[in-house]
Amino acid sequence: MAELGEFVIHHAELQALDVQVLGISADSIEKARETQSKLHTLFPILSDSEDKVMDQYGTRSPVYKGPGGTAINPPTLVLTDRTGTIRWLHQAADYRVRSPFSQDLEEIRKLK
Repeated sequence: MAELGEFVIHHAELQALDVQVLGISADSIEKARETQSKLHTLFPILSDSEDKVMDQYGTRSPVYKGPGGTAINPPTLVLTDRTGTIRWLHQAADYRVRSPFSQDLEEIRKLK
């Protein structure tokens, strides 16, 4: 959740760059709402409990497994343009390690 917290802290800066942030979680809608409330996000956190977004972007991990042995999505940041075209994708090699926000911001600025 620390990475999401960075997006909360830098929300005004991201707005100034005309960036819309959407958090997407494999958790249930209720759990996603709890996370949004706990972090006081100014952006929505959506539920992808059926793994449709993960499959659409092809980010399902061959290594990490969730409950029941299903492959899960490690922490992933996807930057798309207004048409939905992927412009940059970062996927954590280790689910416990997130990319630093400074790297995310650098990639965002490259798209401007």
